[in-house]
Amino acid sequence: MKRVILLIFFIPLLLQGVTGSDIYDRFLMDGISDEFTEDEYVLRDSLGEGLESETDSYWGEYNDIRQIKVTWDDTYLYIAVDACSWGNNVILYLDIFDDYGLQDQSDLNTWMRNFKFYNLNPDFFLATWDTNTNPQFWKIREGQTRVADEISSEDYAGFDTGQLGRSMEVAIAWSTLYYSAERNMADYPKIRIVSVVTAGGDFTSGPDCAPDNLGGMAQDSGQTVIIDNYAEILIDEDGDGNPDTDGVEPWQRVSFLERPPIKATPLDVTKVEFPEGKGFNRDNEDHITVRFYTNRLTQYYMSIYNMEGVEIGEATQVDNNIIDNYYDFEWYGYDLKGKPVPYGIYIVRIYSDSGEITRNEAFAVVK
Repeated sequence: MKRVILLIFFIPLLLQGVTGSDIYDRFLMDGISDEFTEDEYVLRDSLGEGLESETDSYWGEYNDIRQIKVTWDDTYLYIAVDACSWGNNVILYLDIFDDYGLQDQSDLNTWMRNFKFYNLNPDFFLATWDTNTNPQFWKIREGQTRVADEISSEDYAGFDTGQLGRSMEVAIAWSTLYYSAERNMADYPKIRIVSVVTAGGDFTSGPDCAPDNLGGMAQDSGQTVIIDNYAEILIDEDGDGNPDTDGVEPWQRVSFLERPPIKATPLDVTKVEFPEGKGFNRDNEDHITVRFYTNRLTQYYMSIYNMEGVEIGEATQVDNNIIDNYYDFEWYGYDLKGKPVPYGIYIVRIYSDSGEITRNEAFAVVK
């Protein structure tokens, strides 16, 4: 009689985070995001390495964002922000629609913070403070930039002074994000996200941002910060107006405006030139050309002021050399009403759309 011995090998299953039609039961809103897997980490590369440094916050590891995690099913978008906030706030921003959204948070009717937004204009944000377990979810009123209304979501925050490994978690119904026939997923299949740590009071900013901000963050919370980078997640690749839930690994759907880690580069005008000279004769239908070089591409404007500091004209952009990072503007000597200005000395003021810089240079209108 032969004896058959069965050898059974127990191979541990590797939990893989993929989307599905209903994954709601996997998530427990308790402020600890360990139910998310690495395939749902937004800030990671193809080798699983994190893209958010634990040492990049001006206020240290106890006021720092560690990771953003995202996945979804047919009904909900699930997000977690892993962070530590010692006596401060954590905010998560979502930008879906291009034609409205938050521009300057210091002008908002709630959660007034010294953040301006460039390259994105958030339509929703989730915000909480240290030791508060009930985050607030806000929607920027359609067509507005300064009014937000609090709306409902399933959320929880576990931040507890000085405790690492905590998170702000939320499940947001797709019907909340795509709330009308005109605001549908087929037309807006991507969601831009960014999260910040900010001080606790109104009109303050903060020390850390994820993904990394192009211009850096603030050590002094009274300083205005321009939020200008984001992670973008493609939810509806096939364009059918529904979230793709057939086993998508969310991290594979993530792209960035600028991929972190990023060394902060404060915006600067490095040089200003007047190729045809610093004076021109308006009577000869002449004009002045102002060329300026910058260290970062963005949108610039140029105004003309008289010596009393009154704005009297606007110059027009005529060239933008993205290889050498310079811009050319022209002005023909006419004021805002189309009338010729008197002869004399004038000031050209260069400023960025983001509000980060201004630069003044003098020139002359001569006979």
